[in-house]
Amino acid sequence: MYLANIHNFRTVAILGIVGAHSLHNFDWGDREILFRSFDALFNESSIWFFFIAGFLFQYLSKNYNTKNYYITKIKNVITPYLILSIPAIIGSLTFVDQEMPAGFEDKHIAMQVFLFLITGKHLAPFWFVPTISIIYVFAPVLIAADRAKWPYYALPVLLVMSALLGRDGFLTITQLGGYFSPISKAIYLFSIYFFGMFCSQFRDQVARLVVAWHWPLLALALAAFWAEVMILDSPIEYIFVFKAITAILLVYYLDLYGKDMLARVSYVGTASFGIFFVHGYFLQVVKMGNYYFTGAEFFPANVISLLVFITAITAISCLSLWIAQKVLGKNSRLVVGV
Repeated sequence: MYLANIHNFRTVAILGIVGAHSLHNFDWGDREILFRSFDALFNESSIWFFFIAGFLFQYLSKNYNTKNYYITKIKNVITPYLILSIPAIIGSLTFVDQEMPAGFEDKHIAMQVFLFLITGKHLAPFWFVPTISIIYVFAPVLIAADRAKWPYYALPVLLVMSALLGRDGFLTITQLGGYFSPISKAIYLFSIYFFGMFCSQFRDQVARLVVAWHWPLLALALAAFWAEVMILDSPIEYIFVFKAITAILLVYYLDLYGKDMLARVSYVGTASFGIFFVHGYFLQVVKMGNYYFTGAEFFPANVISLLVFITAITAISCLSLWIAQKVLGKNSRLVVGV
């Protein structure tokens, strides 16, 4: 069964991802509150993607087969990741400096390539694949948990733990190096993936609760957004709270309004995973081109220019993926993820 609201949620989530990375192509100067507001809105939209992934994993689990599941993930996720990593790795080994742990430059080139691939640090959005791949490994365990149902009682504890740990909490506690960042992020994001599974398993009950508690949930989401913008160095990841609450609210809103509102940009949702892969390249090219032609590293920041920029990067990404689909045909999913 086609879930229009979840498909449209992909559109919202990928726009958030592109928006988060686009912020850093602009010079925000003394407009700190404006920057933090956009950052709270866009940053960590991967939380929504993990929620969607968990929701769809459970929704499609009726026909789950471990062998077929892993084959599909290798074909549709790992293979395009490896192929599309090639330009970024070449660039990172030659003329683009990446933030890697100390001693990285002293390692053999084959080890450097391996370390880039297992961390995703060769291009900003690529950390997503090593991180979610860790969760893929535990698919049989998650299927068993879903069918038993009682493990969902652990969700409140897991969600609170994520809100307290943050993306790098595991690294801070263990004092492990940056090469273990995908593990830290997987621990942080597992709860929202599991929450997505829960919302699929009990979608009718969750829908009724969201309708009944809609206004308190919206108020709590807005409070978390305000806290993320205004409270610095908080021990609580308010952005996680904001994204977790808005995940279930967006499922509700998009079920009511999304079909008409997002019908014209449906391809953005269809191509969302491919956009995840390619938009970082376009951001890097634009940044390098701007520096080459103007000598400026960043564009002057304002609301209009940011929104136009996000729209343009998304449109260029979609166009490139559409062309790839036309050229590659049925093999496009293997190469560009669409």
